[in-house]
Amino acid sequence: MNKLLLTAYGFSTSKIINVAQKMIQENKITKACIISTSWPKEKEKHPQMQQIKRDLLSMNIQQVDFLDVEFEDANKLFDYDLIFFEWGLSILPFALHQKKWC
Repeated sequence: MNKLLLTAYGFSTSKIINVAQKMIQENKITKACIISTSWPKEKEKHPQMQQIKRDLLSMNIQQVDFLDVEFEDANKLFDYDLIFFEWGLSILPFALHQKKWC
């Protein structure tokens, strides 16, 4: 079963790091993909995305790829144990609209 990790700013706190490491170890995750919501010209080139990739590799994930579901086949998501979704602050208007955090 695929696991989903959603953050607003990568591995920015020790709590996020600890939860991610525990999930990776307990589920024996070896393949991950990163979905970025960065500006289209940057996407995987964005420094924050590159840092996330380095962080995942340092957590003993053997393969970390970027997947742009806007232009690539979303069925590729099934090939990964972990899907890392980087929303940045773009989640805030959605959450407010859904009244999840109001």
